[in-house]
Amino acid sequence: MAIPVEQSWNARFSVRSDRRWLGFNSVAVTYAAAIFDFALLLFASAAGHIAYQEITFGFSDDPSVYIGIGLLVATMFVLAMAGTHAYRPAEMVSFRHQLTAICTILPAIVVFLLTIAFFMKVGAAISRGAIISTTVLSLGGLLALRVLWRSYLMRAAAHAAFPTHRVLLICPDATPVEPIAQRATLNGLAITHTMHIGAGNIGGSTLLEACEKHGIGDVDEVLIVWGDYGNLKVLDECLVTLRQYCLPVSVMFTGLVGEIVQGFAHGLGENCAFQTHRPPLDLFERALKRTFDIAFSIGALLVTLPMCIVIALAIKLDSRGPIFFWQSRKGYSGKSFRILKFRSMSVMEDGSDIRQATRNDPRVTRVGAFIRSSSLDELPQFWNVLRGEMSVVGPRPHALAHDDFYGTLIAQYASRRHVKPGLTGWAQINGYRGETPTVDRMAERVRHDIWYINNWSLWLDLRIVLQTMLGIKDRKNVY
Repeated sequence: MAIPVEQSWNARFSVRSDRRWLGFNSVAVTYAAAIFDFALLLFASAAGHIAYQEITFGFSDDPSVYIGIGLLVATMFVLAMAGTHAYRPAEMVSFRHQLTAICTILPAIVVFLLTIAFFMKVGAAISRGAIISTTVLSLGGLLALRVLWRSYLMRAAAHAAFPTHRVLLICPDATPVEPIAQRATLNGLAITHTMHIGAGNIGGSTLLEACEKHGIGDVDEVLIVWGDYGNLKVLDECLVTLRQYCLPVSVMFTGLVGEIVQGFAHGLGENCAFQTHRPPLDLFERALKRTFDIAFSIGALLVTLPMCIVIALAIKLDSRGPIFFWQSRKGYSGKSFRILKFRSMSVMEDGSDIRQATRNDPRVTRVGAFIRSSSLDELPQFWNVLRGEMSVVGPRPHALAHDDFYGTLIAQYASRRHVKPGLTGWAQINGYRGETPTVDRMAERVRHDIWYINNWSLWLDLRIVLQTMLGIKDRKNVY
């Protein structure tokens, strides 16, 4: 099974398709997104100025100067976004890419214009408060638009409403087609024909006839999905046969090879190598992540202090035992540390035999059931973050007994410790929070953790924190 990837959509649109995507095509979507951004920035420029004047002074003056600034900002922003191809549908569905582009381009434009105003000595005519309120309103509006666009695009793609490339799928006999078809739909591809091949289809003429029979003349592209590595001769014969057709051919590998080729590709002379494990974060990346951890944990500890006091009193009144619970965990590079949690059980397990909490677990106290399901029992771990033992975002640390057990069953399990463990992570916001009753489910959590490590960025951390806060009410699998 391949390492999970962030939801992306490299849509390619068929010239043969006469479908229309809810009245739009790719060009219309691009222009519509640009127009909406332009109008929003223009509105935000006037609204930000008026709101600031009304709140601060109780009245508002002529906003024409700020409308003019808004026209300039909107024009520069739209041109810059268009220059980076950020309005393409394939880019619009990636919130991470949009967040990076917006939070880079818009502040840069504002700073650039303020610098010009300073050197032209016209800065006195511009209110700094109005500029700040306008910038905040613009950023919020643009990000809200991106959430709506992504939802709209993904929904349209899932219903095959967007013009798609018609694809001939070629795969071994035992390959399940339905999951591939579902993933293809999200990437703008429609599998209209399927051709299964096996050891008996080696002859070139047989493959040629089979391709004709399975509609190769009525498709825009050929996709080969291969996981039968004991039968590579058939794959080779298939590729040779397909050279006779003027169609693009793509090969997607499953299993171990599929995981390898999803790594970062870099050239070694005329050959290509795939990086399956990224190097540890460099000095700048570690400093950036640590700065974020310190600032966020201090803020979180101050904000949640009253809540922590209430939880501590509730735990003390509900059951006998200490308020806090310390348990040994493995951190960065396998180094052990003591994780801090609010006590949510009647037991204090920290040995070689620890059972995960299950539904209606009798060990969980009444207060513990609530704070566990809402993740409030994890609040003291901001102290672990401040101490440098954990990070705000990273793979969730498991009990030592679980590390020993799963480490022998899942090959990539130890790779989770290439970064500091976190309070929340990529696996948690993708549905792998809480109990992992099977090895397969733990393997999926590990694969998500590895993806996070290989794709780390500050923007990804911010996204995970935001999605964790929005999804905190989801108590599925948390007992």
